[in-house]
Amino acid sequence: MTTTTTITLRLRRGLAAGVAGALALTGATLVASPESGITSRAEAAAECSTDQSSTEFGGAAISQTYANLFNTSTPAASYLTDFVPQGLGVWENWAGGSSTEDLFLVGMHHENENDNRSLLYGMTTSGTVRGYARLPIGSHAGGVKVHNGWVYVQHDNSRILRYPVSRIRQAFTDSSTRELDWGAATNTVSSVSFFDIDGGYLYGGYHNPIARGHMLRYQIMSDGNLVRDQAYGPIQIPMKAQGLLALSNTWIFSTSLGRDYRGNVYVIRRGYPAGADFTTVPYRCFQSVAMIQELVGFNGRTYLLNESGADEFANGRIHNIRNLHVADTETLRGLVW
Repeated sequence: MTTTTTITLRLRRGLAAGVAGALALTGATLVASPESGITSRAEAAAECSTDQSSTEFGGAAISQTYANLFNTSTPAASYLTDFVPQGLGVWENWAGGSSTEDLFLVGMHHENENDNRSLLYGMTTSGTVRGYARLPIGSHAGGVKVHNGWVYVQHDNSRILRYPVSRIRQAFTDSSTRELDWGAATNTVSSVSFFDIDGGYLYGGYHNPIARGHMLRYQIMSDGNLVRDQAYGPIQIPMKAQGLLALSNTWIFSTSLGRDYRGNVYVIRRGYPAGADFTTVPYRCFQSVAMIQELVGFNGRTYLLNESGADEFANGRIHNIRNLHVADTETLRGLVW
């Protein structure tokens, strides 16, 4: 059953006037999105704004909140014939030396990932592809991040691959070295569909399509290896989570499931303990375009990848997004602070 609830929230002082109108938190009407498969009262449906009053990005209407916060950014339309975008990262000064060029790294699984190599490619902030590498067969590439000289790529829910940046640079610039092996020995992980890195820790979240998922934390050792922090979590995260941006005091999650359903963006204060319902802390949820995937923060902005542009989803998709979407990170954070 879908329940419509009117709630009153305080409008945070300092939001830009142009955004405040759409985000007006005082007297905002929010719709509780049903979360099937819930097993306890603590996992009751979260409140998400679903006004569906904007068609800014084409296709099915979405919330005006998303349209006001996010804009179309860098084209991300490469390799969509056979591959599906999943992971998004940033590689600063990718060529090394005196170069100052930064790249977005896009992880893509093959439409038949169990029989074909996946793809990792780098593009400039204007969308020009600088190179690509072929990941091992079966790599879902649900998370891609660069940290302390290593490129981390999710393979499956129990493995994260790790490559020196020099190896990825070689693959991008030498066509005879495109194919990557399994990389450096990295400890196995547990239920990591996507991840982000913050403060020397890797936070790995689990995509659960029928109930709220969970997230664990791994310490990144001096050699780049990952060691589970047994004292942390698991903490609860939104249902259908696909990506995470970890800020110092805030989580930003992207959630989606299926080509014909709109997604959601969640902004949640960090700090709730293991076993607690995340809705016990201030949070904000609003509807997005369909099929949103991983997030990355860069230069004060939050970039969001979408998989709907892949040819795999041409039949039945309600959106066809072939660009990154971008929002001001502090404005997003300000929704809960």
